[in-house]
Amino acid sequence: MIKLKHIVHGAVVSEIDLNAGDFTIGRNHGNNLQLDEGGVSGEHAVITLNADQFLPEMYDMTIRDLNSTNGTFVNNNSVKEQKLEHGDILRFGTYEYRVFDDQSEVGTQTEYHIPDDQA
Repeated sequence: MIKLKHIVHGAVVSEIDLNAGDFTIGRNHGNNLQLDEGGVSGEHAVITLNADQFLPEMYDMTIRDLNSTNGTFVNNNSVKEQKLEHGDILRFGTYEYRVFDDQSEVGTQTEYHIPDDQA
């Protein structure tokens, strides 16, 4: 499952599940994610999820700016279109979201410390 996690002052305050297809972001009614702020355009950006050609249970994600006034940012870089990956931070105006993909297997390894006297 791919999610957008809304971050405020470093804390996750909500999560949005994303499904295959287009997910629209903007200030206008009718967007999948409506953000009520002057720094967000009416039709700001779109995230597209497509099933991977070789692994259909996995998704390729891209974000595309829809000629917004103040820009779309991925990891603090202004983008027009970019592939998204687990952990990317998206910003629209002052709203910040982190991409979370539970299929990514990033951060799932556990590190163990074995004391010298037991090695």
